[in-house]
Amino acid sequence: MEGPKVTRRSFGEGALAASAATAFAMPAIARGGSAAERVRLGIIGAGSRGNQLLDTFLPIEEVDLVAVADVDDHHAGKTAERVQKTKGHMPWTGRDYLPMLERKDLDGVIIATPDHWHALPAIQAVLAGKDVYVEKPVGHNVAEGQAMIKAARKTQRIMAVGTQQRSSSHFQKAVEIVRSGKLGKVFWIQTWNYENISPVGMGTYPDGEAPSHVDYDRWLGPAPSKAFNPNRFHLLFRWFFDYAGGMMSDWGVHLNDIVLWALDAKGPNSIYAAGGIRTTDDNRDTPDTLQVIYEFPGCTLTYSMRKGNGLKFNGHDYRILFCGTDGSLMLDRSGFEVIPDHVVLPYGIKLVHGKRDLRKIELKPESEKGVDGQPAHVANFLECMKTRARPTCDIEIAHRSTNTCHLGNIAYKLGRKLEWDVATETFKNDSEANALLSREPRKGFELPNLA
Repeated sequence: MEGPKVTRRSFGEGALAASAATAFAMPAIARGGSAAERVRLGIIGAGSRGNQLLDTFLPIEEVDLVAVADVDDHHAGKTAERVQKTKGHMPWTGRDYLPMLERKDLDGVIIATPDHWHALPAIQAVLAGKDVYVEKPVGHNVAEGQAMIKAARKTQRIMAVGTQQRSSSHFQKAVEIVRSGKLGKVFWIQTWNYENISPVGMGTYPDGEAPSHVDYDRWLGPAPSKAFNPNRFHLLFRWFFDYAGGMMSDWGVHLNDIVLWALDAKGPNSIYAAGGIRTTDDNRDTPDTLQVIYEFPGCTLTYSMRKGNGLKFNGHDYRILFCGTDGSLMLDRSGFEVIPDHVVLPYGIKLVHGKRDLRKIELKPESEKGVDGQPAHVANFLECMKTRARPTCDIEIAHRSTNTCHLGNIAYKLGRKLEWDVATETFKNDSEANALLSREPRKGFELPNLA
């Protein structure tokens, strides 16, 4: 069902022109009500990830889902039926989310759309006075992430991002260990994703007509106009640069997010990448093989991804490895382990300089099982809606983590080492690279003017 006819451009301009008491009004949950006060949410993007998030949101007694927007009528309908079965009421449904944002009985939105549809609804939602929980990566490009931060700060709305590992207690403890110095000087970090889908991958399918139950033009949104293809649509969109950033953005953002946290860093100083489409015979345009090297002060991070070989590295198909002079820490969602190192005297040094006493490392082995961070992450978002505190993974934090992925992809596209200025979020003396920090959105889907 469709609501009032409101264009994206007119909505953005109208929200900016509205008074603070109207456009940026506190939602009911933040106006001094009781702890049991209802939290009324809408969801934008009710596909696979959207319903995974609802697995956590819907069982919470105080949460009501009052609206569902999805360009796919099947997604919207099935999700609405799920809400009715769980909560006892049928939410509003529509292909366009803008009527949802005009509702006075809405406190916030969950955004679980494809990557290229994260920035625009998130910005429009905070301009309409709603809080936001948006999935990672925060935007399709660096400029979109910057605009999301600006909108959140301008409106003083909550904008939390779904990098839920930050809310897992074992990730938190692992980061504390790295920061404590127990590993010695941490100088090398490796993150990786390995699996074998060769040679078919997604396969190759001809272009065709979009299903009648889908508004495909709205699905494309700010992305370039392209013919419908099942490989460029639901779930598989992430393997095309028009909509996402491949495995680098899909999983690299989770892994590199923890690295930035542990290093207390906002970004790297330089980036170099190499790879290509080498093992899959499908129509993706993001690489199936990629190696990215990031240089931080005193530390090197490498991100490795391959789709043509599934040999596990240190027994895991994905993980984070921190290497220090006293030991190593390996970490993923299953848990972490601390592995003490030992100092050796190589044969050549011994022959030239003779025997010497070796430094004894006092680090002890340690391990902890993983804890799912999603429930705590959602609880933190809901609590921040009440207290107005910054969430565990505020938009600014997630923007920086997402940037590592954008930078890796830009270095891959250009095929050369790039120097990054963390303070200005621009490449140093490189207009070609800086041109890739943003893109011109399709007409009618421009971001609102936030000046």
